[in-house]
Amino acid sequence: MAEDALLMARGNSTAHIAGMLPGNYPDNISIFLILISKSKQVSFMRKRFLKISMRGILACGMFATALVLVGVPQKAHAQAATEAAAATITGTVTDSAGEPLIGATVAVKGTTNATSCDIDGNFSLRAAQGSTLTVSYVGYKPQQVKVSGSHLDIVLEEDNTMLDEVVVVGFGTAKKESLSGAVTVVDAKAFQEKGNLSSPLQALQGQVAGVNITRGSSAPGDEGWSMNLRGASSINSTEPLIIIDGVASESVNDLRLITSTDIESIHFLKDGAAAIYGSRAAGGVVLITTKRGQEGRVKVEYSGSATMRHPGLMARLMSPTEWADMIIAANENPGNGNAVWLMYAQMVKKYAGQVININNPAMGFNGPSANPWGDMGFKDVGDFVFADDVDWVDSLFGNAWSTSQNLSISGGSEANKYRLSLGYMYDGSPLKYGKNNNQRYNIRLNDTWQLSKRIRLESMIAYNRQEQVAPTLIGEAISVGQMPQPCLPLTTISGKPYKWGTWVSPVARIEEGGENKLTVSAINISETLSADIAPWLDANVNVGYNSSAAWRDMVRKTYDTYTYLDVPAGKDEMRFPYSRSTSSRTDFYSLTGYLHGHHTFAKQHNLSLTAGVQYEFKDYRVFGVAVRDPNTALDIINGTGEVSINDLDGDKKKLANRWQFSNLSYFFRFNYDFDGRYLLEFNGRYDGSSKFQSKNRWEFFYGVSGAWRINQEKFLRDVDWISNLKVRLSYAEMGNQSGISNYDGYQLYVINSNNGAYVGNDKLSTITTNGTFASNSRSWERIKNFNVGLDFGFLNGAISGSVDYFEKHNDNMLIGVTYPSLLGDKAPSSNSGKFKDWGFDGQITYNGRVGDWNYHVGGTFTFARNKIQDIQGSTLLTSGFTSVRQGYPINSLFGLRYGGKIQNEEQLKAYVDKFFPNNGVGMPDNLRVGDNMFCDENGDGVLDYNDYIFLGSDTPEISYSFNFGVNWKGIDVNFVFQGAANRFIYRGINNLTVPMRNWYTNTANASVGNVWSPSNPDAYFSPYIVDNAINNYNYQASSLTAQDGRYLRLKNVTVGYTFPAKWMKATHCLTNARVYITGEDLWETTKMQDGYDPEAGRSADSGFSRYPFTRNWTFGLNLTF
Repeated sequence: MAEDALLMARGNSTAHIAGMLPGNYPDNISIFLILISKSKQVSFMRKRFLKISMRGILACGMFATALVLVGVPQKAHAQAATEAAAATITGTVTDSAGEPLIGATVAVKGTTNATSCDIDGNFSLRAAQGSTLTVSYVGYKPQQVKVSGSHLDIVLEEDNTMLDEVVVVGFGTAKKESLSGAVTVVDAKAFQEKGNLSSPLQALQGQVAGVNITRGSSAPGDEGWSMNLRGASSINSTEPLIIIDGVASESVNDLRLITSTDIESIHFLKDGAAAIYGSRAAGGVVLITTKRGQEGRVKVEYSGSATMRHPGLMARLMSPTEWADMIIAANENPGNGNAVWLMYAQMVKKYAGQVININNPAMGFNGPSANPWGDMGFKDVGDFVFADDVDWVDSLFGNAWSTSQNLSISGGSEANKYRLSLGYMYDGSPLKYGKNNNQRYNIRLNDTWQLSKRIRLESMIAYNRQEQVAPTLIGEAISVGQMPQPCLPLTTISGKPYKWGTWVSPVARIEEGGENKLTVSAINISETLSADIAPWLDANVNVGYNSSAAWRDMVRKTYDTYTYLDVPAGKDEMRFPYSRSTSSRTDFYSLTGYLHGHHTFAKQHNLSLTAGVQYEFKDYRVFGVAVRDPNTALDIINGTGEVSINDLDGDKKKLANRWQFSNLSYFFRFNYDFDGRYLLEFNGRYDGSSKFQSKNRWEFFYGVSGAWRINQEKFLRDVDWISNLKVRLSYAEMGNQSGISNYDGYQLYVINSNNGAYVGNDKLSTITTNGTFASNSRSWERIKNFNVGLDFGFLNGAISGSVDYFEKHNDNMLIGVTYPSLLGDKAPSSNSGKFKDWGFDGQITYNGRVGDWNYHVGGTFTFARNKIQDIQGSTLLTSGFTSVRQGYPINSLFGLRYGGKIQNEEQLKAYVDKFFPNNGVGMPDNLRVGDNMFCDENGDGVLDYNDYIFLGSDTPEISYSFNFGVNWKGIDVNFVFQGAANRFIYRGINNLTVPMRNWYTNTANASVGNVWSPSNPDAYFSPYIVDNAINNYNYQASSLTAQDGRYLRLKNVTVGYTFPAKWMKATHCLTNARVYITGEDLWETTKMQDGYDPEAGRSADSGFSRYPFTRNWTFGLNLTF
């Protein structure tokens, strides 16, 4: 097929779109007509489009912008004539109750002449008689008023219903009242006064019904923000598609590069409304629109904030006294004595806050032979430090400062509107040692050019840069495996890298072990040319380009260590020294063109049709080199040891790679509206992907939805207290190709240099497969999406909200299959799985007013559950966390049902006699009173895997929030609470979760006061013992150790003050000024037993995942000039 040639071609640039333009063009209209005429040549595009240089496409958009900049006729003479005839016009702007609208904007239409109302609603500006004033105010319907006379009294109508709100949908906009799909809108207010945001998602957590947002760390730049819409659609990735100003973004992670003050709105397409994006809509679609300039005078806006971050919940280690008491208690348990560590624990108490130098006769010791333990232990240490104010986890974290500074300039006339914004963010780290921070720089220019009465060009150009640095050895420094007994200092007496025996201080590894630097530079361009061809027909062409380049330079060092008294203790050579440098680049090109027609006949039948074509092409390349034994004084990659394009550590993956893929799509949307009561929409997309073999490449996806606006029926039209009542129903089939490789169906090979048999003095090179058999039968996953919903509004819109029920079915999910091992390679995945996701979401808001007091209250709720129905695999349950298990949700936990603690010797004997023989759950033969009992779930008299039960999912099924606020005469207070439920967490068995894994390690203090004894029979922890068999049995996955991860937290509280308009008027330069204080994550309630924050990940045991989430206080200032 011709389409296949288009999709599979690779970068042969034989023509440029710019070269298609004629040498002499009569005016700007001809440019658009040329592009339209080219768009009609569909057969030409399908055969030869990939042969057009991608840079040529970009050049075309930029060339069109350049033509606009130099070729738009100005209206300076007309405007000057108008101003010459102007006179001073005064007036007042009020609401229907006669209250003045402070700060309402009054502008002379078609000019930059504008002003704002003062505290009494008064305004004054120069305008000619017969000219038109445009009057607007947030929350009120804008009004245009003809100038007739020298004084005007203008009354704005409150827009509580918001039914005329314009909603961004796929390839166009629509009024909210005419929507039949599940679309949620978040405006710029959601991001105001939130302080320093590492990602816009930070401000939206729990705030949008059907949208689940999670994080993994507080490490600057490595927060791990993720988002899903209404749960999962597959065991394969179904991340929502992010589209910014009409151009698709790489992933949700790209949002970290955007400053939230540039966002005008975010639209979440959660059901069949997303089907117009076809194969990329399985996870939903998120449409982000950035702010544009508005017609009127120049407006300068500044927002600045400073944020103090303080560590919040984290698993705290035992203090020296708590640890010593644990060691002593463990020694008192039968058969569990250790004289060496018992003596050490006693010395911890005796010498608290002191240092023992075994070479100091004054201390009662003289030389190594005088070691207090003699020949029993500690022969490799020279001193004993019993610091009582430090440990190797808690002491690493402390307060940090962050700041965000943003400046924008906007304005324009009817011919041109512009907005230029600059942003800077510095995010400090709660890690007190080493270099760890993240910086972001943003610049964005949005321009709208009215080329003629019918032709408009919108240009969005943004540059974003991120610079991040972190310690290379952060994973080793704060791992659960690096927690020795307490009392050890972080540095020597003079601040040098400290070592005690084999333990090396985490501060030494953080500060001396090298740095990991990341720089990301991104350019985003979106050029949209629109034309009103006829009153009923308009056309749009968009050229998009995203380019992201990343450089990562990592150095790992070895260094000298010392005892506490600065005696050399050798090098820390846990890991060999090496340097790795990688650079990657992603270029994404898109070209979209569509026509939109609309017509009304018989005054009741409203029809509209959108049809278009879209082409996308992505090119990714990465190259890197790793070198052993580098000279760290040089800034360039170097080293005297092995040099390789494969990593020299870890999985030794290749550091060089390149791939490309492309999509070609034809799409449409048809809408029918009868009398504003009955709404119907049908949209579809015919997608082709270069990833698939030709016979499976093309697929048609579609969605159909309908709505009934019940309040527009005669029997409800006169019911004043019902302002909106709409029932919605939708069905859609959308695609997913995330489980497919970039070159599916082709057998790929790996060339391995110099790793074969010796021939002479050299080794042969070998060629092997990539480890997976090729397949020519795979196709798109097809997700069937059903939704029924209700939108409501009462009391003239004072109460508004929606509720939806949804289901998603994936009946041809890509899953791994098993081939006989004798074939060697791994079997390719096949479309043989089945998956289901279902749930409901809703939101409600109430706005009220009592005198001068305005208040609001609202909330959101989301429930989403999934089930892996068939993966042609075993249904046998295994203990612990399992990401994929047939018949259960993704990320399930399985284990035994907890039956309580053994309370006495009689109960111990009965339990052991019955279940110890033939047990399959690791029950030891030396079980004790106080250890756990588990239930024989199937009643067969044997404890084994047949007794495992489903303990829950590690993914929260419920998320919710509620908010309320009040404002009075410029003072406002707002609260947001956010929570999650139906999540169960099992962190496994390690030094932090289980006390006494070893005598010589510290552990979390969660067990203090919560250990079984006859007087504390319902305690969580069993009696202390250093016996891995008993500990592994007691703390295996069960209904006891699978912790309830539900929580409720005070997500945000803001107190602000907006200065009176009359004060602003007195400054002669400011039109608005506001100060505020915001607190974030200040309080929470949780059922967690281990001290972790309930949002922390299941495997938060090392590196960035160990960073505690922080409690933040932000102080901010907003100014408008």
